[in-house]
Formats: sequence, structure tokens, C-alpha cells
Amino acid sequence: MNKILDKYIIKKFIINFLFIIISFIVIFLIVDIIDNLDKFISRNISSKEIIKYYFFTIPWFVSISLPMTLLMSTIITFISLQKNNELTALKASGISIRRISSSLIFVGLLFCLISFIFDNIVVVNATEKKSPIEKKLKNKTKITSKKSNIYYHIENAFLGIKRFNYKTNTGFQVSIQSYNGSDINSRIDAQKMTWDNDTKLWKLINVDIRNWEKGNLKYHFLNDTLINIKDINPAIIKRDNIDPEDMNYWEISYFIDKLKNKGLNYTRWLVNKYFKTAFAFTPIIMILFGIALSIRKPRSNFSTGIGFGIAVIFLYYLGIKMGQTLGYNQVLPPFLSVWFVNILFLSFGSYIFIKTRT
Repeated sequence: MNKILDKYIIKKFIINFLFIIISFIVIFLIVDIIDNLDKFISRNISSKEIIKYYFFTIPWFVSISLPMTLLMSTIITFISLQKNNELTALKASGISIRRISSSLIFVGLLFCLISFIFDNIVVVNATEKKSPIEKKLKNKTKITSKKSNIYYHIENAFLGIKRFNYKTNTGFQVSIQSYNGSDINSRIDAQKMTWDNDTKLWKLINVDIRNWEKGNLKYHFLNDTLINIKDINPAIIKRDNIDPEDMNYWEISYFIDKLKNKGLNYTRWLVNKYFKTAFAFTPIIMILFGIALSIRKPRSNFSTGIGFGIAVIFLYYLGIKMGQTLGYNQVLPPFLSVWFVNILFLSFGSYIFIKTRT
């Protein structure tokens, strides 16, 4: 009986889930295509690029709409059980709400794992692949292909790059300062640096070299020279200077370690690292909260259920964004800034669920 019941409820839930998520995707595509139609035409974006753009945008949209989809699926599943008097029949046969809900709680835990993997592998890779088309769509190619003010601490030296072009792997206004303790040994200034794929070295162009030896300054100029900068290549520069929102959990963790070693502030990245795990727990929170709402409003209709779902999601996302902002500005500790809303919603949902006796 219990296995049959679990399969029936899970099947009902999955059908509702698929219907809602597909409906959301279709509505999103229609609205977004209409909104961007003039840009597609004016910027000569081909039909192939448009298809590719939306193919790689859908994973991001599924990710951000997952909490609402799960919450609404849970509410609608329980409401349909009530409307068909199935819930009354199950309770009359001695099966409690807790037992009826257990299958959905299991589904919620499973979705937590799926969400973490999906967000950190599928969404991150899809975002990277759609990026060139998105830049073209937003007409930001010239801006986003360059990065300004890049700094590295390499053993006893500092590397500074005023501007770096990712397309050509070229840095401009480059400065390398070497130190012996607190004393400067040498300084190299170059008009630009380019990556040599053959030698795997940096080629400095229009180079001024200053050396301090026993208090005496020696200066000389070179048209160009090849130099090895330890652990620094175009791929490293690109990876180290992308936004934390575009990194996966493991990339952020690696980058935080690098910032720690450099003695630099890593608060923003730590907030985003904790957000990756906090958001992955959203499925179980939304399902548990959906069950709690259904229990509190046993005679709700579909319209009321959807209304409650929208209100809850609005408050949840508002809380998440406020928490991130407070975390970025160090008003709240990074962990608490992104987990506070989860803890609040989970506590309320768990309290209602535990208090249920029938």
C-alpha cells in the first residue's frame, strides 16, 4: 500500500512539475523573443545564433524558476488530492499527513543534489557558451572583451596590468616590480605584453628596465624581450578575472584560496560560494513550505494556492537578494547573509509539519 501510495503521489507531483516548468519556459521564450526581436534584426543575429542563444539560456531560466516550480507543484498536488477527496480517504484509512508527505520530502532531497550539480555544471557551461551571442545582443563586445587594473603577487614580485584584451591575449601598460624584503630591486615597464604560443612566454614590447644595485640606478631600454612570469598565462588571467556569479562552486573555492594567499579581500567570492550551497537546498525548503501551506489552508483552491506561492517566492527572493547585499558590504557574515532566509523558511515549514498530527 505504502509503495503504491508513494508512486502515485510522486507521479502526480512530477506531472504537475513538468507542466509548470514547461509553461514557464514557453512564456519566458515568447516574452523574451518579442522583447529582443528588434535587437536580433538590428544587430544581424542569425536564426542559428538565436536558437543557440535560447538553447543555452533555458538552463539558467530553469535554475532560477525551480524554487517557484517546486513550491507550486507541491501546493497543486495537495490541493488536487483534497479536491478529489483522496486526502480525506487516505486520512480515514489511518495514513497521516506526515506519511503522505514523506515521498515528496524524499523528492525534495533528491532535487537538492540535482540542483547543485545542474547549477554548477550545466548552467555555468551554458552561460559561458551563450556569452559571445549575449555580448553581441547587448552591443557590449568592446567593453566585455577587456579587463582593467589586474594585479598579481608572485613570490617577491608584483605584476600590474592596466588593461588586458582577452581576444588578442594582450596586456597594456605593464609593470613588474621585484623586491628584496622591503627594498625594490628592479622595475620593468612595458608598453604592452603579448602571449607567444610557440615559446609559452610573454613578449614585452617597448621595455624600460631599471635595476637598483647598492643604491645605484641602472637603466636600459629594449624594443622587445621574452619573459617567463611564473604561473601566469592568458587562461589564468581570464579565469581569475571573471565575475564570481559566472564561476562554479569549485572555481570559486580555488579563487578564494588564491585571494587568501595574496592577502586580498575575498568577501564577495565567499558570499557567492555559500550562495551556491544555500540555493541548492531550496528544493527541500520549497517542498516542505508547500506542504505547510497546504496544511494551513486545507480548503484552498488552485487560484489561492498559486497566489500564496507567488507571495512566498517574492519574499524568498527578496530576502536572498537583501542577504547577498548585506554580505557583500560585510554587514552580515558571509554564511549568515545567504543562509538566513533558508533557515527562516525551513524552520517555519518544519514547525508546521512537525505539529501536524493527522
